[in-house]
Amino acid sequence: MNRKFILYFFICALFFISLVSYNYLVAQKKIKETRPSPLGISLESYPEKVVTGQTGTFIWHIDGSSDLFTPKTTIYWGYTASPSALTQNDSPEAVGYPYHQEDYSHGIFSLPDFFDLDIMFNKNGKIYFRAYAKVGNNHLWTDEKTVDIISNTQNGHQ
Repeated sequence: MNRKFILYFFICALFFISLVSYNYLVAQKKIKETRPSPLGISLESYPEKVVTGQTGTFIWHIDGSSDLFTPKTTIYWGYTASPSALTQNDSPEAVGYPYHQEDYSHGIFSLPDFFDLDIMFNKNGKIYFRAYAKVGNNHLWTDEKTVDIISNTQNGHQ
């Protein structure tokens, strides 16, 4: 009777180990097949012209999986172009745009999401800007765009 019990025990243990191994292999295969969602940033809308002293609305979208967040996202701008291609290693300090808004500078902003800023420009000229977000160790940038800042008289108002 003792031998029978040991035989049944080993058969049950072998069956249990086989089930655990099979489930482990299936789970590992599913993990390898899982593809992360794309990580990116895009400008959705921005003004072509803004009258000096008035605001322009900038809207951008950050794409990422729902388990990601950004602690900082904004629009960086300046009166001098910085047209070079930026990588995910280029921090805002390395780029050289002197101005940005602080609205989304500190926090935990879930992704994916849309963000918007109303920015007032007090000086005429051409503004060069990019949307920016930090996600994990990645610095995300859009391509550089421009906005013309014009006076009231250039807009047809007196």
